[in-house]
Amino acid sequence: MEIIIITGIIMGIAALLYLQQIKAKDNKKAQQQGLDYISQIKKIITIVQQHRGLTAAWLNGDTKVTTQLVILKQLISKEMKLLKFTPIYQNERWSAFADHWDRLLKLNKSLLIENSFEQHTLMIKNLAYLLEDTAEISHLTTDFLPEFTNIGYVWRELILTTESIGQSRAIGTGVAVQQYCSSVDKIRLNFLIETMTKITLNTLQHLSYLPQEINTHKELVKRATEKMNQLIETMKFELVNASTITIDNNQYFELATNTMSTMNDIFDHQVMQLKTTL
Repeated sequence: MEIIIITGIIMGIAALLYLQQIKAKDNKKAQQQGLDYISQIKKIITIVQQHRGLTAAWLNGDTKVTTQLVILKQLISKEMKLLKFTPIYQNERWSAFADHWDRLLKLNKSLLIENSFEQHTLMIKNLAYLLEDTAEISHLTTDFLPEFTNIGYVWRELILTTESIGQSRAIGTGVAVQQYCSSVDKIRLNFLIETMTKITLNTLQHLSYLPQEINTHKELVKRATEKMNQLIETMKFELVNASTITIDNNQYFELATNTMSTMNDIFDHQVMQLKTTL
C-alpha cells in the first residue's frame, strides 16, 4: 500500500512539473510574440507622431512637407497591414484607431489646426493604451519578469514621455512656422516644459537594466537627458518667452525629433534586453 501511495505521489509531482514546464513554454511564447506586437505598435505610434508634427506645419502654410506626409501615410498603411492577421487586429482599441485614422485622412485640408492636433493626440493615446494592454496580456509585467522590476515604466511612462515631446514638436513647429506664439500655445508649451522636466528627473532614473548592460543604459539615459534639456531650453527662450520668434521650423522639428529618437533608443534597448532573457 505504501509503495502505491509513494508511486502515486511521485507520478503526481511529475505531472505537476510537466504542466509547469508546458505553462512556462506557453508564457515564453506569449512574451516573445507580445514583444513583436509591441514593437510594431510602437513603430506606428512614432509614425503617427511624425504625421501630427508635419501636419501642423502643413496646416500653418508650410507646403514643402507635402511629400513627406504622403510617405508617412503610406508607411502607416504598410505597418497596419502587418498586424492584420494577429490578435491585435481583433482588439477594440485597434479597431477604434483604424476607424479614426481612416476618417482623419478624408478630412484633409478642411481639418482645422486645433482639431488636427486633438485628433492625432487621441489616436496616439489609444495606441499607447493598446501597447500597455498588449504587455499585460503577454505576461510582460513585473510578476513574470523578476529581472525587470520596473518594466511598467517602459510600457507607460516612457511612452508618455516620448508623447510629451511629440506634442511639443507639433505645437512648437506650428508656432515656428507662424512666428507667433498665442496665449493658448504658451500655456500648452509651459505645461509640456513642466512635464518634461519632471520626467527627466524621475522616469528615466527608474528604468531597469541587466548588469552587463549598465554602461549602455547609462549612456542612453545621459544622451536623452542632454537632448531633453536642450529642447526645454529652446522651447523656453525661442518660443514661449521670445519677443520675436526667429527659430526655423525645420530646425525646431529636427531638434524635437532627435530628442524623441533618444527616447526611442532607450525603449529599443529595454526591449532588446528583454529578448535576451526570454
